[in-house]
Amino acid sequence: MRQKQNPTYAIVPWTQDYDASEFSSDLTSIKKYIQEHAHRDVSSHTSAVFVLLETATNKIRGYYSLSSISVVFDGLPPVMQKKLPRYPETSGVLLGRLGVDKNFSIKCSAALGEKARLGELLLVDAQARALSNAKKQGSAVMVVDAEMPRPEELAAGARDPLPFYTQYGFVPLTTSPRRVVKTMRQIEKEFGMV
Repeated sequence: MRQKQNPTYAIVPWTQDYDASEFSSDLTSIKKYIQEHAHRDVSSHTSAVFVLLETATNKIRGYYSLSSISVVFDGLPPVMQKKLPRYPETSGVLLGRLGVDKNFSIKCSAALGEKARLGELLLVDAQARALSNAKKQGSAVMVVDAEMPRPEELAAGARDPLPFYTQYGFVPLTTSPRRVVKTMRQIEKEFGMV
């Protein structure tokens, strides 16, 4: 008797060979980005996009994008300013987008009997990748733009992503409370690499 094999998953760089046609999200911008804009950003080297891929089907079940950014030093929270060199701007990595296929997440959660935590998996991978790259090409901070859902998205059940990031140690910039930041030193400490 042949046993049914579980599908395997991997977080890999995005290519056009991967299928995002079934990707669903409560946030229109998250769905639209992976279906329509990832190609443009990757081909222009504006962002690197990494996908949670169901390898047997080539279907994208989650993703995040990373790009370079500089942050005005005076906009950083005072506690971070004390720990960084006082240059006018600080180098960083921008986690511009992070999304999980809603229908797939529901399916996984039902199968597990608990929340699948795919967003956390992607966030950990993004931080690990940013930290690894920071050791090769300096980056002092990781920045996230926590886009506020539109009123109609909130009414349809979308959740504000800001609390997701703040529970994992990201703090708001003084100049833009929807843009949150964490130092690479803190990420390094959390990964037990100090």
